[in-house]
Formats: sequence, structure tokens, C-alpha cells
Amino acid sequence: MFVSQFFKKIFIVLIFIIISGCSIITAGYNRLPFLTLLELNSIFDLADEQSQKVRPVLDSWLEWHRANHLPRYVVKLEEWEKLVLQDLTPAQFCKEVEVIRTFTNEAVEKLIPALIPIAETLTPVQIQNWNKYQDERDKEFVENFSKGEKGEIINKKRLERSIDRAEMFYGTLSKSQKDALAKRLEKSLFNVEQVLPERKRRHLDALSAVKLVQSGAKPYPTLKTVWDRNQKSPDKKYEAYSEKMLQDGCSQLSELHNNMSLEQRKKAAQKLNGFKKDFESLIKP
Repeated sequence: MFVSQFFKKIFIVLIFIIISGCSIITAGYNRLPFLTLLELNSIFDLADEQSQKVRPVLDSWLEWHRANHLPRYVVKLEEWEKLVLQDLTPAQFCKEVEVIRTFTNEAVEKLIPALIPIAETLTPVQIQNWNKYQDERDKEFVENFSKGEKGEIINKKRLERSIDRAEMFYGTLSKSQKDALAKRLEKSLFNVEQVLPERKRRHLDALSAVKLVQSGAKPYPTLKTVWDRNQKSPDKKYEAYSEKMLQDGCSQLSELHNNMSLEQRKKAAQKLNGFKKDFESLIKP
């Protein structure tokens, strides 16, 4: 999970910045290289020399992202601002998911060079740190997404997180809307027992890639293969499950959105408009 984990850390920071409030997006976005290094350090405990090699590449990636992706985000947010006022089908949600996937894949391809100095120089101790970090994240994953206590179908943390995300865009949900969301989550195809082995496979895949790089394999294609196998699992059963889960997720989003009032949809449109304005301000540093 070397490539995917590295990349997700950047976007976890970015997403956190966005949902914390539009007023701090600008400051957070411009500090992404620094914030990303902090996150990477929490995984590997990087040496100063490793950080010094990675930082310039992260800076270059951010400038590429600013020039090439932010303008496209602005256009897409303008579209979403209008779409969110209407009822939306699962197919419409899945179409936008594919747009996000395209953005993600393009960004990863540009980000991989920042991973190469780390892959080439990871020490056995740093790999142990990485393994420990992954074990802790897997444990958290099970705690957050497994079935609830005393046989409850839905984990309370998962339900609370889903409500929080919905209210971030739509404002306060009514009791009936919360109940509807809970019932829909009960029918979700998401299954910890099926996802956890894939998480572990990705981590082992990433460890193998690091060994290959350190044995002389070409770094870029080796690391890109990790990302490609992350996006399309070599496990055919999991890949089929992943596709079903995607379709189910789009259906869930459609049901949630279509259950919102016009006022709630207007709040979502205002939120998207705020994001758009902040991204516009970031295009020129």
C-alpha cells in the first residue's frame, strides 16, 4: 500500500482542511508538502536526508496540481453546484465518481517520483515502523466498520460518521432522515471480512515493491504497479465485490440526496460554491 497510502495521506489532509471550513483551505493547501511530510514521518520515522530528498518533489507536485487540477476542480464544482439542487440517480453519482478517479490517477502518476527516494532508502527499522502503523490502522478499521456491539447491525461510529458527513453538506438532518440513513447502511454491501484481506494484500504488495526497488528494479513502473493493483485488484473475487460495492454506494448516495429538502440542497450548493471560490483563490499562489 506504499503508493496508495502515501497518496491518501495527502488527500486526507486536504479533505480535513476542506471540511474544517472554507476559511482555512488556502493556508492548508499551500502547506500540503509540509503536512504530508509530517504524516509520512508518523508512518516511517524518516531521516532528515530522506525528508530533504522528498520535499522538493512534493513542492513541484503541488505547483503542478495548482496549475493543472485546481482549474478543473472549479469547473466541476460549478457543475455540482447546479446538479445538487436536483434529484440524482445512482448512475449520475457513479459518473462523478469516475471523474474523481480520473483526477486521482493523474495526480498519483505525478506524485510517484516523490515516493522513489523513500522506497530506495527505507531501512529494516523503518519497515518495522510501517508494519506497526499498518497493523494499528487495520485494527482501527475493524473497530470502526465491523458490526456494532451486542449484535447490532450497524456500528455506531460508522453511523455517526455518515451522519456527520451528510450534515457537513446538507445541514442538520431530521430524525426521519437519520433513521432512513441508518436503515440504508444496514443494507450496505460493505463487509469488513471481505475488505480486510485486501488491505493486507495491498500492504504486502507494497512491501514487495520496495524490496524490488532496492534490488535494482526500475522505481517508477514498480511503484505504479502497486497503485494499479490497488485500483484493480488481482483478486478477481474481490474486484467483482468492489464493483458491486461501488454500485451500492452510488445507490446509497442517491437515496440520501433525494431524501433531502430543497433548503438542505441549497445549503449543499452553498457549500460547494464556497469550495469553488477557495480553489479559485488558490490557482494563483
